[in-house]
Formats: sequence, structure tokens, C-alpha cells
Amino acid sequence: MSTRRMGGNAGNLLYGNGVARTLASSANDLRFGAYTVYREPDLVAEAARINENYDHFVIPMANSFRASYGKQLTQFTELIKMLDIPVTLVGVGAQATADSMDNEDFRMSRTGRLWTPDQSKADKHNATVRAFCEAILERSSEIGVRGAFTKAYLESVGIPAESVRVIGCPSVYTWGPGLQIQNRTRKLNRFSRVSMNIDYRVANIDRVIAANMEAYPRLTSPSQDAASARMILTGKDQYDLEKVNLGTPVHTGHPMYAKRSVLYYSNPWGWIESFKNIDFTFGARLHGNIASILGGTPAHLLAHDSRTTELADFHGIPYTRYDKDAAPVLAGDLVEKTDYTQFNTLMQDGFDNFIEFLHANNLTTIYDTDRGEAPAFDAGIAAGKKIGAERPASQSRYVRWIERKAKINSGAPNN
Repeated sequence: MSTRRMGGNAGNLLYGNGVARTLASSANDLRFGAYTVYREPDLVAEAARINENYDHFVIPMANSFRASYGKQLTQFTELIKMLDIPVTLVGVGAQATADSMDNEDFRMSRTGRLWTPDQSKADKHNATVRAFCEAILERSSEIGVRGAFTKAYLESVGIPAESVRVIGCPSVYTWGPGLQIQNRTRKLNRFSRVSMNIDYRVANIDRVIAANMEAYPRLTSPSQDAASARMILTGKDQYDLEKVNLGTPVHTGHPMYAKRSVLYYSNPWGWIESFKNIDFTFGARLHGNIASILGGTPAHLLAHDSRTTELADFHGIPYTRYDKDAAPVLAGDLVEKTDYTQFNTLMQDGFDNFIEFLHANNLTTIYDTDRGEAPAFDAGIAAGKKIGAERPASQSRYVRWIERKAKINSGAPNN
């Protein structure tokens, strides 16, 4: 079930829960939805239910202004137009190729691809985004976006600059303004515990994986996409092997699967907690790196598109612009140029700006009423921390449960 409720990617759990913890004030009665509210078969009935039961509708979003998300945005727009209560959009981002940030080409693209739509499709998408934002702004004072690129994109489609505030990713503020990351100057060696977060869609990332597997035999990789998670739980391939890069650990034939070094965390808190046992983290997954930061371990982003780059710029997260044609980068090279001084310096002002945004939208936080504490919410965090990683199928609790259930149903002894 956990793989079906993460919105396709475990990173969604980080920013969603970051917003939720911030709003878990004793003055609020929080209720949580999943990532499929726009799929309700009867949007009229869903809007009526929301209007009747809630005073405020908060939408944490990630890279939703992308070429492949137009249908969902249209459905969200229809729902929002029927709401009579305030609506706040938190942390939304645009998604384009990395070079778009240099030449101001605002055509939204796919993750890990160079594909962008032709002009007519781009115009249609831009109109969809504008309609969505206008519906939000009829019920909100400001839209909170991930970075400067997204703000510039929204201005390009006609959204007033004064209606858009850059707030970064709310996941970074999960623990409040006090998070500080200590730089680690120790060099990595073959015994170092290195975590690599892998986006299988990034071109030539298999070369980086292979090089780091060789250099760091204890390399592990938490799998964020839902299909890879199901592969780990069931021992069965989930992707069409004709269409994926077989040099990435998204199939059961990959060496990392055989070594049981691909992992799945069913909740964000166990995932974050795991980084306390890691020396260094790197990779192309934004929230894979943020999870490490929240666990106190330095991370280095391989920035490969606008959505990752703009957030790293805003928060001061160390990053290297990924070059698919360059020699494969090693974690040891990255750790030597990973400096969290800017991140630590920016934390307080970024947090204050985030809270000001929530206040501008008439939202009450734990920092207003509870001295930054969220006892009930944090009890869930404490429980989640105790749930460790699932590893590939031979030791999967899910597979053992299925096998035991099959034996019971067949009448065989359950030893």
C-alpha cells in the first residue's frame, strides 16, 4: 500500500510531511489527503465535501509545471474553482532542461529528458498553468514557488510578480530554523559508507553508478520511485526492460540488486534516520539529498535540470551541474568540494520567509502557538524511525508474508 500512496516518488513524502509538521499547531485540526484528489470520479461531490468539512485547503506541490502534467492541472483547476474556502499552494516548481536557466527557454520538459514540446503544445501548457494559478490566486494572497526560475516562468505566462513568492522546498524546514550541517573533511575510502540516490532517467547515469560501485563497495541506494520499491518488495521486475537503462538498478538483474544494496523505506522518517549511519550522500535526486541533510549528513546534488538547480541555488545546497558526456564523477571528488557554510547561513532567513508566506495566507504554524513543537505529529515520527529498510526479495518481509499466507491458504504447515 505504501508504494501506491506516495505519488509515484518517495520524495513527495518529504515536502508533504514538511508542510504538515509546520502546520501541526494545537490551533489546527489537520486532515491529510493523498496525491490523487484530482482523480475523484465526481469533482462536484468532492468540492462539496471539502467545503463542508474544512476551513482551508493546502496543496504542497513539487515539479507540477511540467509538460506531462497538464491533464492533472486542469482537473485541479476545476476542483479549486468550486471551493469556497481559502486555498494555499506551497512549493510548486517548473521543470525544464538545465540550460533553460541560462537562455530563458521556458518550455517545460520531462524529468531526465531533453525532450520539450513544440510551440503549439507549449502555448497550450502555459495556458493551463496560468488558469491553474489564477484559480489559486482567487482564493490565496500568494503562490509559493520553489525557485527563481519558476517565478520567472510564471511571470512569462502572465502571473503578476507580486503574487509569487520564492520559498524553496518546505521539506528543508521540517525541523525548523535550527538545522545546521557540519562539513566533513575526512576523505572517503573503500570502507566508507556512501549513499547514491539514482534517477534512472538521467542520461549516462549508469557510468556514474558503475564507477562508484567499484570505488565504494559499501555503496547503497535508497529507491525512491514506486516501481523500484515494488520490485524490492516482490522480487519481480516492474519496468519494461526494453525501455530502461539496464545499467541502473531498476531491474532484478542489476548487481546492486544482487548485492541487496538497493533499499526501500516505507515512510520518510526511517529513511531520514538511516543517514545517521552514512558518511556521505550524492546523486541526481533532489529529495534523496534533502533526506540526507535532514538526517544530518552532508549531501552533494548532481543538478541535471531546472527544478533541481533552482532549489539548490535558493537553499545553498552544494551541487555540481551534471554533464552526461564528462568522465564519471566519484563521491570522493564531490566530498572535497562540499561546503555547507552557505546553506547554514541561509537557513534562518529562508525559514523566516517561509513562515511569512504561510502567515500571508492566514495559516497558523507550530512556531506561532507551540514553540515549534508538535508532540502528536512527532509521536508518529518516532514510530516511523523504527521502521528500517526493505532489501531485495530474499529477505523481504512482504515476500515472507505472502509465502506464509499462501501456505495457510493451501493447508500446508506454517513453520
